[in-house]
Amino acid sequence: MTLISIVVPTHNELPNIEPLWRRISAVFEKMAGYDFELIFSDDSDDATPQRIVDLHHIDARVKLVRLSRRFGQSVALSAGIERASGDAMILMDADLQDPPEAIPQLIDLWKQGNEVVYVQRPSGSTYGVYKLFAYWFYRMLKKMSAVEIPVDAGEFRLLDRKVVNFLKTLTEHTRYLRGLTVWPGFRQTSLRIERAPRLQGATNYNFRRSFIVAIDGILSFSTLPLRLATLLGTVITLFSFLLATGYVIARIFYPSIFGSGWASTFVSIFFLGGVQLIVLGIIGEYLGRIFIEVQNRPVYWVDWELGFKAAEKRERRHGT
Repeated sequence: MTLISIVVPTHNELPNIEPLWRRISAVFEKMAGYDFELIFSDDSDDATPQRIVDLHHIDARVKLVRLSRRFGQSVALSAGIERASGDAMILMDADLQDPPEAIPQLIDLWKQGNEVVYVQRPSGSTYGVYKLFAYWFYRMLKKMSAVEIPVDAGEFRLLDRKVVNFLKTLTEHTRYLRGLTVWPGFRQTSLRIERAPRLQGATNYNFRRSFIVAIDGILSFSTLPLRLATLLGTVITLFSFLLATGYVIARIFYPSIFGSGWASTFVSIFFLGGVQLIVLGIIGEYLGRIFIEVQNRPVYWVDWELGFKAAEKRERRHGT
């Protein structure tokens, strides 16, 4: 029997938990020779974890990692990844925009020898500006990154056990899993689907969170922003030198054409000040990530977990 681990991060997804479990169960009922474990990595502040516990009592294949607080989607996924025991693993969201009915197609491509099967889909947002932002971000990241990061690909993907073992070795705190799964160069392919509307509830992703993820993706896989900052400083310095030279020459031959120049002085000061702040901000982003890594704190902290043999052994050892 081939075991497929399905890892789902959840934050206040109470109405979607049972429909997700039912649709995944229905998919695997039709797949002879395959079984699944459904690992929820939860940091909710509603009744979502209790609903997952109820499902575990109905179906022992449902498991739960309850995080002590909200650490972010990538870290929540990492907590589930570290506990996955399947021959392959599927990452997906709980809102059912990632259709469980696509799982057989992912497995078919995996059986053909692909070790990473990522799903490409257009943004599900109804906001035109957000869609435009997502479109250009993926293509900009592909150009800037040292590795070939697929465009229009979210977390929904299948990973071979070899890839899972690689992800378990990672210790970095800022994790852009869409890039980390393809960074080692495993054999990969894509599956294109149409994204379904969110089943119920409100999305946990707003523009601010998406922007933070975008920054993490760029800074995790490229030093190009630092080089652009250096290039910008060089260009402005050369331009200032040429402008100063031109000013001296013009002052010698046409002294009467220059007025007091207060407006141009203020514009120049504010412009250069803004450029300096942008450059310092870029450096600060990289420096902040170095600071977080040097602290060497745990990437996440588990409050409790359910359905894992290792957790049961720890509970017995501590007499709980």
